[in-house]
Amino acid sequence: MIAALALTVLASCGTLRRASSDPVSKEMLDGYAHDHFFMEGVRMYNQERYDAALDLMEHAMEYDTASAATCYSLAQYYMSMRDRALLEKYSGKAEALLQRAVRLDPDNYWYRRLLAMNYLRQNRAPEAIAQYEDMVKRFPGRSDLLIQLAELYDDTGDYEKELRVLTRYGQLEDVADELKFQRFVCYLQMNELDSAYYEADNPGQIIELLMNTTRNMIEHAENQLDRIRCRSLLDLVMNFCDVVSKHEPELAEPYKQKSIAYFWMGQNDDALNILSKGLENVKSPADKASLYNLRGDFHHTLGQTQLMYADYDSTLIYDPDNINVLNNYAYYLSVEGRNLERALSMSAKTLEAEPLNATYLDTYAWILFKMKRYKEALQYMEKALRYLNADNPEIYEHYGDVLYICGEKEKAVENWHKAKRMNSTSATLDRKIREERYVE
Repeated sequence: MIAALALTVLASCGTLRRASSDPVSKEMLDGYAHDHFFMEGVRMYNQERYDAALDLMEHAMEYDTASAATCYSLAQYYMSMRDRALLEKYSGKAEALLQRAVRLDPDNYWYRRLLAMNYLRQNRAPEAIAQYEDMVKRFPGRSDLLIQLAELYDDTGDYEKELRVLTRYGQLEDVADELKFQRFVCYLQMNELDSAYYEADNPGQIIELLMNTTRNMIEHAENQLDRIRCRSLLDLVMNFCDVVSKHEPELAEPYKQKSIAYFWMGQNDDALNILSKGLENVKSPADKASLYNLRGDFHHTLGQTQLMYADYDSTLIYDPDNINVLNNYAYYLSVEGRNLERALSMSAKTLEAEPLNATYLDTYAWILFKMKRYKEALQYMEKALRYLNADNPEIYEHYGDVLYICGEKEKAVENWHKAKRMNSTSATLDRKIREERYVE
């Protein structure tokens, strides 16, 4: 029907031409046919009648193989096929059409963009980069092209080119300051650590972010190769810590984060040495307290109790209201059953600061329990449970212990079982449940 309509229109046009003694050339007739099929193809595509659109556009191509718009549109239709098998079948034809469209109209942004996207879809980064590099030259005002090209350079590890593109983008959009972190990452990857430092507005914060992210990546790496790559990145960040310390020796974060990394890797002596070096250089009381606190935590993990207490004492000299240290110090004393009056005093300070903190309430209750003030201990344990907002097997075990001593055996066993279901690591919990009694 469409073909018949086209012939009718063309015959009518021919009659008019002949009436004026102006013969209609084949080229003109082909042009009319092409335009008709092209417009109908576009209309069908917009109506989501894709099979009809494709058929009409192929007819348009038969009448004019040199139409860049037709090549582009037909390539689009091939690339939008929903059937994966057909999509694969026509992928080569679609690419050839796009390449022809670009050759016919090299300054058309949309033709080149779709061709570049086609390369990206097929993971052909070098060809995509070449296309974007050409587009950047032809369309110098398109900042979106610069961002895409920078991302491609980043993906392929060409950080020097990425830096140049980022600089150009920053000048074009007047956002040079907003790109400092991207430039920092480039310099870091290039191992130009001094340059990276000058791009870091807050090097301490950046180091903490990178350390946490990298360790998490290593822990979740799916294979050995990924772990090796992530470990190399961790080493790079640790080297950056040294560069920052060279420029800002009084900054605490590089010492802190590097020591955490060493401790995480099992290099305990290196971790402790870095903290000692940091304590020699940092000046502010808050920074000294932070490093002593961290070293005390390390000593606790290593079972070096006296060194832990010494570091916690030093922490409290510089930061007497450090509630985390006050709580931990008090609890560890209660576990050992010594200096309970001092432990209770320290724990009371934490409750003055955060009276509804379940952990601090549990510590206070446990110290009372160790002091044989069982009724008071029970009151604080019940209050801790009221404000508990997450599973905590230790608190439920303590609650069971206090209940048992207060004569409520059934409730005690019930709470020990709760702690067990929460995957408690207590060394005595199984025995308490088995014997249905409190054991030290």
